[in-house]
Amino acid sequence: MRAAVLLALWPALAAAETPMTGAEFQAHVGRNTFSYGYSTGTRSIADYGADQTVLWAFQGDRCVTGRWYADGKEICFANKDGTLSACWHFFLKDNRLRGLATRLGSGGPDGMEIFEISHTDQPLVCAGPDAGV
Repeated sequence: MRAAVLLALWPALAAAETPMTGAEFQAHVGRNTFSYGYSTGTRSIADYGADQTVLWAFQGDRCVTGRWYADGKEICFANKDGTLSACWHFFLKDNRLRGLATRLGSGGPDGMEIFEISHTDQPLVCAGPDAGV
């Protein structure tokens, strides 16, 4: 009986840990601004725009422009100059993003996680030169 219940639940359990596709990621982020926390304690904000553009900043740092793109099962972010920022496997749980780092351009720690804290339709405001959008 227990095995039958587990077999019946297996598709749902497996789907819960399947990385999001690019289309699923786009559907979730839309053209909104997301606040993220990291397993390292760092925080950031990402403002997703048209055509997979993104304007983001670590808390207290300057804004950086770039793009996101799907690469197989990864969602990757590239800086304006084309250099890799990071790639992640993103999952959706309780309508919030959770990501596991797969490649970090900065050489950050293996297994770093990112998680959605909140999101809004208000744009990210960046001050100073090279502020982005």
